[in-house]
Amino acid sequence: MIVPNMNTKELLIEVFNDLEVVDRKAAYLAQGMRREAVKSKAKYVHRVFNYKSKKNNCWLIIVDYYVKEPCYTVVVYYNNQYGLNGILVDGRNQALIHFTPHFLERYNSRFLNENGASNLELLKRFIPNNSLQVIKAVQKIDIDKNRIFGRFKEGVGLGYEEVFHDKGKVFHHYKTFISNDMIRDNQIEDFNILGKHYDTYWEEVYGRGKRRA
Repeated sequence: MIVPNMNTKELLIEVFNDLEVVDRKAAYLAQGMRREAVKSKAKYVHRVFNYKSKKNNCWLIIVDYYVKEPCYTVVVYYNNQYGLNGILVDGRNQALIHFTPHFLERYNSRFLNENGASNLELLKRFIPNNSLQVIKAVQKIDIDKNRIFGRFKEGVGLGYEEVFHDKGKVFHHYKTFISNDMIRDNQIEDFNILGKHYDTYWEEVYGRGKRRA
């Protein structure tokens, strides 16, 4: 079970230890949506499920059931002294993407502007629209912690990444969110380049950033 005082590596181990069971549950839920998707005019159904694992971790299972290619995204969430955090597992099992309470609050104040929305509601709103990302990492003196500039569909995330070479995994920590109109002059080049990569990624491999059902 995730506890507030876990360090990054402990979080990484806990999430991946829980993932096999969560994946099975997600695939089961996705297949249960097939009939509804086939009957729908758009041949597509979107659902967000809450799931508590046997390890007592709280997950969101986000299913996009396209009749020809159902897929899903999984996100674990937990509370610490700062509020609710979300961790998305990338579709290749190579990285975890951490959204801090401050990131979610800035996403609301700088993009959504929804009064009274909880961080869990914000996470449920952010992930389905922003599960794909393109990142530029800038190496720091500490080789295992690089600054990151991440382009999402609805804006930009700023933070840092930790590389765990012994696990073959990367942990991206997004500390804050900025809207596209807040980009500074010294960020424009990265923003534009990542935007082109994002558009290409979206068109060519949309859905591959999620897990196949």
